[in-house]
Amino acid sequence: MTCDMCPVGHSSGNGQGGFCPFIRAHHRAGDALYAEGDPVHHVWFIKRGAVVLSRRRGDSRAERVRTVRFAGGFVGIESLVNSTYIDTARASGDTVLCKATCEGFEQWLGPRSNPARTALEASVEAMVRDLPPRAAADGSAAQRVAEWLTMESPQTLSLPRRVVADLLGMRPETLSRALASLADTGAIAVSRTKLEIIDEPALVELARTGTPPTQAVAAPSNGTSMSRSLHSSRPSSDMSADAN
Repeated sequence: MTCDMCPVGHSSGNGQGGFCPFIRAHHRAGDALYAEGDPVHHVWFIKRGAVVLSRRRGDSRAERVRTVRFAGGFVGIESLVNSTYIDTARASGDTVLCKATCEGFEQWLGPRSNPARTALEASVEAMVRDLPPRAAADGSAAQRVAEWLTMESPQTLSLPRRVVADLLGMRPETLSRALASLADTGAIAVSRTKLEIIDEPALVELARTGTPPTQAVAAPSNGTSMSRSLHSSRPSSDMSADAN
């Protein structure tokens, strides 16, 4: 995405003498942008890829994935109302970000008397106060995975399995067994690097009731299926065993 096509660059008057405080940078999988509790220093706009936001579990050093931000979103925006970051942010895969200093970001937003900024700061304040959502515990692991597959966006479906497992509050091996169980019903097909939704109505029924429909719904007559990537963060030999 070039600056003239970027919503941030466009709203900054790029090419027309406007001010844009954001500087483009490339990050690899696992690169840390900031850690929970660090003093705020930058705000990032995601141009390509995704950033995983994690938070510590109570007094433990262990982290749990809280949410994921995708292209078109901001991370670190709590700097508007907080002196420290509320999450740890890491790039998920090949990611292109544009970052601005907190001072440059505030200047870019304009005066605090601006109604849009007042509304933004109120929303960010609420976000900072919100507790991390707990993963749904209702239903079996397979039912929870089926619900996730029917509700989430294609961007989320491209996340590493370890991230998806954490979002769903389960271990990666539990996620693999749940996917294998769903594959046994004929609703999906699983390989080492791809997940195919073969029978979406059956998957919806599994998500709703936890059991497949009494009469399987036929796959599309043209033989097509919905293909979505669900990447593994483990060696392919391990994933082969999970997929079987």
